[in-house]
Amino acid sequence: MRHADRTVDTQSQREFVSTLRRLAEVDSRALLEDNNNPILSAFVTRRQEHIRELVTPTAGLVIVIEGRKEVYDGSEHRLYTAGNAFVLTPGTRLDVVNEPDAQSGFYRALFVQFSRELIIKAARLWPQFVGRGGQIKSVRVSAALCSAILHGAQVLSHTLSASPRVIEHRILEVLLILAEQGVLPLVPKYVDGSVIEAFRLLIRHRLHLPWTAAKVAKELSLSEATLRRRLRAEGQTLREVLRVERMKAAYMILHDRNADVADALAATGYRSRSHFSRHFQQRYGFTPSTIRRQKYARVND
Repeated sequence: MRHADRTVDTQSQREFVSTLRRLAEVDSRALLEDNNNPILSAFVTRRQEHIRELVTPTAGLVIVIEGRKEVYDGSEHRLYTAGNAFVLTPGTRLDVVNEPDAQSGFYRALFVQFSRELIIKAARLWPQFVGRGGQIKSVRVSAALCSAILHGAQVLSHTLSASPRVIEHRILEVLLILAEQGVLPLVPKYVDGSVIEAFRLLIRHRLHLPWTAAKVAKELSLSEATLRRRLRAEGQTLREVLRVERMKAAYMILHDRNADVADALAATGYRSRSHFSRHFQQRYGFTPSTIRRQKYARVND
């Protein structure tokens, strides 16, 4: 077992989290079973709890306020104590143990829930954070994060009279803080449509990276099984799409820019010049160097 946050100032985190304690006075997890799920819920218990195969339907932020939480994620075993926080992405399957504090006798935690629609909106507002993050990421609890949660809770306590836009704005503030930490992957709306188009948009400016099915699935917040299933439904493979996009970029670099074959190789992630030239010729019917010769010939005419 490893402690999730040994590298941070846990004393400062506990002090920040103490400001949130009033939001976790009463257990409100039963409200999560309602169709109109609350955005902020409290988990409070005076006995040890074992919850097996807990599946998170939406992304969320868990903040331990009192006691400790053990999280089993496959072979990973993490311990979160008062002052620690972590983010869960949709579809995460966990076993958890909630342990009350030895002195107070209480376990308290907050769960801030983020709807898929809100995350899609955040991805549109801040595309630079799309795809960052992972299945379980520890969060640095700061004064700004606690203030944003309290700010959100204030308007949520008046849900009947509060404007939906105001509520959305307050929760987006929390989302932005988590996205800036790189702990919550924002998912763009195009993943709901064609996964091939999602992949094209994902790699458009990162063609030089060594893309694998595992990396693509992680970036798009899909499981590898779901990614493969959707690719089969669209009748294409990641390798084919990646090759086409790389060749298109190479053609543009060689034809429209003052660049040579080495530049095209670097931009498209090829290590072998012969491999690159073969793929280029298969697509366009001529070699990359042909474009260069034709371009110089036109200039000198």
